[in-house]
Amino acid sequence: MRPPMVGIPAPRFVHSCTIRNNSNGNIKVQILYSGPAPEGQGVQQEASTVDIPVGGYIRAKERSTNHGSYQTRKEIAAIKVLRANGQKQKIVAPFEGVNGIELNWVFIVDNYKIHSVNPHPTTNIF
Repeated sequence: MRPPMVGIPAPRFVHSCTIRNNSNGNIKVQILYSGPAPEGQGVQQEASTVDIPVGGYIRAKERSTNHGSYQTRKEIAAIKVLRANGQKQKIVAPFEGVNGIELNWVFIVDNYKIHSVNPHPTTNIF
């Protein structure tokens, strides 16, 4: 009889994304990136903030850290939304539906929440 297989799950990282504002108001979005520090000690975080008008979208590009002889990709660790009425929302990694390493995941902000959406090529999200 074979011994049971033991392993670790595949990484569930999002390196870049598209964020679409399907809500009834303008939103301010903060994208928090996380990755190994350049010195190799600890974690380095970086934030990017952008305004998205009603019906608009942004593409958050991949970020990386230079370690001299090699580079590492930062992962998107969280997305925070500030609405015009002062309401705040946040979604954190691992994001729903992400089962591997993703290079252009989709997040849709509606009037109620932030949705993590698989950008399957047969789905028309725009």
